[in-house]
Amino acid sequence: MDGYSPFVFSDNDEFIVIDQRFLPQIRKVKLENLNDTCIAIKDMIVRGAPLIGIVAAFGYYLAIKSSSNFDELEQLSNLAYENLLTTRPTAINLRWAIESQRSLIKDNAILPVEKIIKKVRANAFGIFEDQKKADYKMAQNGILLFDKQMRILTHCNTGSFATGGIGTALGIIKYAAQQNLVKEIYVDETRPYFQGSRITAFELSKENINYKIVNDSACGILMQKKLIDCIIVGADRIAKNGDVANKVGTYCLAQLAKLHNVKFFVAAPESTIDRSLNNLSEFDIEIRDSNEILNVNGVHLAPDGAKALYFAFDVTPSYLIDAIITEKFIYRPDFEL
Repeated sequence: MDGYSPFVFSDNDEFIVIDQRFLPQIRKVKLENLNDTCIAIKDMIVRGAPLIGIVAAFGYYLAIKSSSNFDELEQLSNLAYENLLTTRPTAINLRWAIESQRSLIKDNAILPVEKIIKKVRANAFGIFEDQKKADYKMAQNGILLFDKQMRILTHCNTGSFATGGIGTALGIIKYAAQQNLVKEIYVDETRPYFQGSRITAFELSKENINYKIVNDSACGILMQKKLIDCIIVGADRIAKNGDVANKVGTYCLAQLAKLHNVKFFVAAPESTIDRSLNNLSEFDIEIRDSNEILNVNGVHLAPDGAKALYFAFDVTPSYLIDAIITEKFIYRPDFEL
């Protein structure tokens, strides 16, 4: 159930990631420095809020590992922080991970530089290991919401390729399937990158778990025909009141779930909760390059000169959510996170 690891960081600091844009085909990319890491995150070579944080933590280490004195270390640390922070603005795990690295350097300023560098490396592995443990605890918490064999719809990819562990929402589904608590799994394509039909389906196939891929716009008829008992999705940022920013399309699912009396669950690690925000009513949503929806794998799908607007995420208000599952708790309305 551990799935495929989306990256390898070797003893000699070789950092290899799987390029998720090409899954289910396996293509590997070597990240050698800060710039490589920033490109990997920004261009969605790696994705998924927890994994973005983990990759950023290792990229931070690559950025500062050559420091010969503390002044240089501090300069490279600030550069790493500033560059990584701007790569993907929505995923709070990114900021959390690089703030952990920057704080570690400041808190250990009295140590020799080589020891601080070793601590930064160890901290990156610590963030990775903590996420894997959190995934399992999340799965154990999540199945407490299952009172029968469930027919589940999930959106985007929230599995091993999003966290490095078994996953958040998909981790719960995998664990529930092991416990014979899953009757049917519906996987949204999740356009325009098709993370559902390419990555989630890939993971479920490797776990020998049956599933059906559905087009994104089929969610309404699935609920109308009473084919779904619950929807489980991940999150990129959660406010104190339970508002959730996640892959675009999540809000539509939540609205339809409320209309059809289908349970709507969110699964995410505690690190995804941004307690500095009371709500997400004025949250800035990432707008990505319109070419990402006008083109697929180099094929232009629209008339020449066509314009597009691509919101990468949307916000689901807390009143549409039945539970938020983390490694620590199952939070329920009215949410006070």
